[in-house]
Amino acid sequence: MDSIRGLAAFIVVIHHCFISRPVYSNFFFSHWKTHATGVISAIFLYTPARIVWAGYQAVTLFYVLSGLVLALPWVEGRPPAYNQFALKRLCRLYIPYGVIIVAAGALNIALVHQAYVNGASNWVNQMTWTNPVTLKVIIDHFALIGHHATIDGATHTLIWEIRVSLLFPFLIWPIYRWGMRGALPVFACLLAVVVGMQLLFGNISAIGNLLEGFRHQGIPRALGIELQWTAYHACTFVFGILLATRIRDIRRLFARFGPSLSIPIFILGLLIFQGRWSQWHVVQEFMVTVGSILILGSSLAPGGIETMLLKPIPRYLGKISFSLYLVHVPVVLALTILTHGKLPLPLLIVLVVPISLLLAVVFDRLVTVPSATLGHRLTHTQHRAAVAPQQVFEEKTT
Repeated sequence: MDSIRGLAAFIVVIHHCFISRPVYSNFFFSHWKTHATGVISAIFLYTPARIVWAGYQAVTLFYVLSGLVLALPWVEGRPPAYNQFALKRLCRLYIPYGVIIVAAGALNIALVHQAYVNGASNWVNQMTWTNPVTLKVIIDHFALIGHHATIDGATHTLIWEIRVSLLFPFLIWPIYRWGMRGALPVFACLLAVVVGMQLLFGNISAIGNLLEGFRHQGIPRALGIELQWTAYHACTFVFGILLATRIRDIRRLFARFGPSLSIPIFILGLLIFQGRWSQWHVVQEFMVTVGSILILGSSLAPGGIETMLLKPIPRYLGKISFSLYLVHVPVVLALTILTHGKLPLPLLIVLVVPISLLLAVVFDRLVTVPSATLGHRLTHTQHRAAVAPQQVFEEKTT
């Protein structure tokens, strides 16, 4: 699972290299309505080769994978206390997030006056460092308010990861208690929030795009959008939880049939995962989730794909995947701005990948691992503080 997370993070890196170019950025942000400008771009827009830069799909895979991995303690019969779970997740996610926002924000301030690059994409020239770092921008980022990630574009997806993580024990408890019968009410509640917010503040006929454009719509609509998107992404985590509850059955099934079943399902999952299925956001996201489930399920098969994923390079890529996810966008933007957008896309990728990997290794050692370690120490201290009075009582009574 770590290896898959690492490969998905690598796809996100390539994704942001691609969308620094107008043809790919326009195609991505217009929901595939623009056209290729040549043979090479046509290959990456209209064939399964688009999986190379399927960054948005990779984020959906992250959410399903997070649901699966976070559910394992419950599946194994050792559910953590909520305060310990939440504290670990906040240390693991929020501290590295805060550090990269400060570092990328400093670069944003330094390069804002030259951030507009002739010939670069709208993503570079409108959605990132051409926006000054104001107090509002800082508050938006540190308060985990979505849709404003101008400092580090990759981090807007982390906002939903953190929010849903804090809700996770409430999502999994009915499923842990009642299985599929518990999952249906969870889905129903989440979908009720999505549809309810759409009815209150949007147009139900436009639910394919969900609520957007709340900046000038007032606080109630803004809160409605935040609530709706949180519930919407939580649904993807629930699919991962269901995978976790059936993990032993999945492994037994694939062990029975071997690679003759796991490899075709893995390939089918990749094809569904990278597909352009619908202009409706909900339909597209559902199909990508189906592809993600097939990829993860077949990767759990003993031998075959599992063996390849357990090789040292994929595993190490998985180890630094969170750090790689955080550090690469500033690298893409800085290189694009400092070279005035004159680097050909292949050369940009050749430079971004090793620099991002090197920075990810450093960031992992200095920030990500210490943050996770801090979470373990704090929860361990809490646990000892809670257990000590009981131990004293037991010693006195015996």
